[in-house]
Amino acid sequence: MLSLNIETSRNLTSVSLSDDYQIKNILNVNSERPNHCELLSPLIKDLFESIPFSLNDIQQVRVNIGPGNLSSLRVGIATANSISSFSRIPVYGISSFLLYAYSYQSEFKNLVTLFDLRNNLFAYARFVKKEEDLVLVEQNFKLRHDDLMHVDMNNSTLIGTGSDKVQIAHFDKHFELNIDSGFSIDSASLAKVNLKFNADHVFEDMPLMPFNTFSFVS
Repeated sequence: MLSLNIETSRNLTSVSLSDDYQIKNILNVNSERPNHCELLSPLIKDLFESIPFSLNDIQQVRVNIGPGNLSSLRVGIATANSISSFSRIPVYGISSFLLYAYSYQSEFKNLVTLFDLRNNLFAYARFVKKEEDLVLVEQNFKLRHDDLMHVDMNNSTLIGTGSDKVQIAHFDKHFELNIDSGFSIDSASLAKVNLKFNADHVFEDMPLMPFNTFSFVS
């Protein structure tokens, strides 16, 4: 199934075409500030001009709905909604939690995807990998920084936009906590997600909305 994938959760503007899990082409522009309004439409145009496909060939649209920079997310989501409505094809909104988890290729026992929201608030989801399957074991979409101390991070790897706000010293009671604050995603991450994973993280109702109405500011 040919999918147009749109990622605008941070400063990166990324679009790609995928057939099932295989990326056909991807274009990324990383800016010093989030300027998706100027970049996204031309980038989609360039994407189609670089490969032997047209908009009429697209069978679905996938877009990151956050958490992320709220203004940035709205540009990507509005574009995905418009293409879906115009072409009469399904649109899938996928949470950043899943996008980070499905894209992280390093070995881990437990994976915590943590996102920094406004006003000292955070959201997280914890996953484990069983054979080739990813399993969601815990989630909380609104907690304060002090509450992070109570999250089980034993034998865990921590990723996501909130990971650079956490110090291992704060979790000295936890064993083998690894913080990978340098890990990030692009639109190729959208192609990797199992759309049947969890209704809390994959949305189909039109029009799509941002995952949270108060997201972090890049």
